[in-house]
Amino acid sequence: TKLSNGTPSMITAKQRAASNSYETQKEQCVKYFDQWTETDQVEFVENLISRMCHYQHGHINSYLKPMLQRDFITVLP
Repeated sequence: TKLSNGTPSMITAKQRAASNSYETQKEQCVKYFDQWTETDQVEFVENLISRMCHYQHGHINSYLKPMLQRDFITVLP
C-alpha cells in the first residue's frame, strides 16, 4: 500500500483489512486537509498524534525517521 505522497505505508494489507467506508472517509479527510493552511495541517496532525497510543507513536516515529535524516554529504562544500 502506498500513501498519497507515494511512499509505501508501513502497514500491510494483511495487518489491516480496509473497509470501503474507511477508504471513502480517508479520501474525504485528505481533501479537507489539502485545503488547509500549513499551520492548520500541523495543528490537526498534532491533535491526531495526541489521541494515539504508545505503539502508534512508535510506528509513526519509524515512518518519519528516514524522512528527517539529514543528508550531510550534500551539505558539504
